[in-house]
Parts: sequence; structure tokens; C-alpha cells
Amino acid sequence: MKIKQQSKRLDRVHDILKRISKTPLTMSELAKIYGVSTKTIQRDFNEYLSHYGAVKKGRKLSIRDVDTNIDSDDKIVINILDNMAKSLGFEFYNKAHVLLKGITYQLNQPIITHISSEELDEKSLENFTTLESAISEKRVVECRYKNHKFRVLPLKLAMFEGFWYLLLFDTNDSDKFKKFYLSGISDINPLDESFEISQETESRLGRINSAWATLDKPKTATLLLDKQIVKYFKRKEYAKQTLRREAGDGSVEIDIEYTDLMEIKPLVYYFLPFIKVIEPKELADVIKNEMQGYLDEIC
Repeated sequence: MKIKQQSKRLDRVHDILKRISKTPLTMSELAKIYGVSTKTIQRDFNEYLSHYGAVKKGRKLSIRDVDTNIDSDDKIVINILDNMAKSLGFEFYNKAHVLLKGITYQLNQPIITHISSEELDEKSLENFTTLESAISEKRVVECRYKNHKFRVLPLKLAMFEGFWYLLLFDTNDSDKFKKFYLSGISDINPLDESFEISQETESRLGRINSAWATLDKPKTATLLLDKQIVKYFKRKEYAKQTLRREAGDGSVEIDIEYTDLMEIKPLVYYFLPFIKVIEPKELADVIKNEMQGYLDEIC
């Protein structure tokens, strides 16, 4: 119940920010619009609205006209976040834009940012809020996933390749670590039952960077990069990437940690023929056999 009440309150705050960004309104006028008391609107102002750029001008609330607290670098960062929010769908962007605008008061930087990601509808946002709260409070959750009922320990919400997942332990399957696609989860019910996870588990969760990753102890792959692609690995270092050595011809050897072969195979295929697996032999053999099988089929 508390989660639903909080969600309803945030919806009201979001809507108030939209309204007063267009037309200043008194607290009495806002109370009448939303069917609440002026004390409720005052609490909204003190706890939320004032932090998102709302100010009192006489008896009316409006959005601050001039920003003197945020420097240009911070505005650029917030503008990038605003553009990224567009990739998450209308419902998410509609709310995020108003809140971000409330912080900067003028999102006018000439920046275009695009992330290929799924859209989050209103129901997904509600589920996101419920799960986020359960994770923070370490509460056991009952839910349905792909028409099956589960009892899980929610660990993290994560986006991989543009899709949102819930990382969890499935209590119906000996606390096995799993990832549920967020949009496939329904009937979420946080229970009055808490749980704890070890510091080691927390540490390994922090290293997960793909939908293929597991909580197993990481292995190391050594890759040889041709000089033609070294710049891409320097511009954007991959997770747990460390430099091993640089050769005189401009090529570089790097080590990358992984827990599942599928974490690293797409990377190798993407940069072929300018990348070579040195170790482990298991990975090199898999790449070789799959490539040979593909060539045999098309030749």
C-alpha cells in the first residue's frame, strides 16, 4: 500500500511541475485540482517541488526562471540524461524531462544522445518502483514470470543491450541465480520477509555487465588486438579490461574477465579478423569450430 501511495504522490508531483511550468498556481488552486488539502501541497513543495526548481512568488508556485547554481558542465550532463530518457519511451521521458527541466530550468544544449532500448510503459514503471523498493529493503518477493509463480530474492535491476532485467535468487530452485526480463514480470507482491546476501555476492553483482554473466568466479581471456582496432579499446575500455603488453608493431595484448563464453564471443566476432584469442584454448577452439562450421555451410 505504501508503495502505491508513494507512486501516486510522485505522479502528482510530476503533474504539478508540468502545470506550474506553464502557469503559476496557488496552493489552494492545486489542492482543489488534485482533491487534497493545502497542507498536502505544502508537504509536496517542501519535500519534492522545491528541489526540482519550484519557487513561491507571492502566493503562487512557479518554476524558477534563472539558474545560478548549476554550472555549464552539469547542464551538459543533465541534458545528455534528458536525451537518453527519450530512448526509454514516452511515459518515462514525459516524467524524466519535467524533473530534469526542474533542475536545470533550461535544457537547451545542442546535444543528441541515442540509446537503442525498449520503451517502458506505465505498468513497467510501476513494477520498476515496486522492485526497486523491495531490493532496497531486501524483502522477499512473490511474482509471476512467463505464466509461472515464483518466490524470489530480488538483487538488482540492470539494463543489458537496451533491455531491463531483474537479477535474483530463485528460492524455488535452490536459490539459483537468474535474470528475469522486466516486462515479463507481473503480479509483484513484496512480502514481510527479509533476506541478506554476502559481501562476496554484492561484489560479484557489481561486476555483472551482460545478460550472459553469472555469479561464478571470473575467468580471464587474453586477446591480441591488431593496431587497427586498438584505438577502440582505448576509447571505451571493456569491463575488467587490463593491458598485458604492447608490441613494437602497434598491436596490444589485453586481459578481459568473463564468467560465460557468451560474454566475450560477440566481442571477438565483432572485431574479426583484427582480433585473436590467445587464451583460454577452450574459447579459441569454440570460435574456430563455429567459424569453420559457418564457412562449410556457405561454401
